[in-house]
Amino acid sequence: MTSSGTVTFRWFDAEFDSGDVDQDIVISSYRSHLDQLHDRSSDTIRALIHTNLHDAQVRDWTMEGTVFRWSLVIGDLQTGYERATIEYHDAILRAVTTAEVIDFDLCDTDHELVSDEIDIVEGTPTRFEHRFSFWPDFAFAIQFRDVTVLREPMASWQA
Repeated sequence: MTSSGTVTFRWFDAEFDSGDVDQDIVISSYRSHLDQLHDRSSDTIRALIHTNLHDAQVRDWTMEGTVFRWSLVIGDLQTGYERATIEYHDAILRAVTTAEVIDFDLCDTDHELVSDEIDIVEGTPTRFEHRFSFWPDFAFAIQFRDVTVLREPMASWQA
């Protein structure tokens, strides 16, 4: 299922990207938000909170009915690499259609996930929104009720 509109980032917006705000304060505010969210969430949401998607590369994705599933390579040389497979249940794409996601080609190796943020949907405490900003110039969000996260170590970024 999809929904139109625009994605409004609460923390990692264009001002953050341009350096026009004190990035340390924004990051601290977001970490405080995640701590509060962590304390009020299920184990599955906590697993998502603890999955760092910064600079991730998408290997594959599908939207089947109300399940959005994707597999991403996450990590770096210092922490090691992992394949994160994330399924969002009762999912609604926001600010894009599946055709627009296909046109952008999430799996293009020149595209990477620059930033993401997780929040509760205003007025609906049982739904969450995961917002994504990709290089170059592509943003969307997924609203969902629950999530499944599977992480597997990888020998290298290419594996």
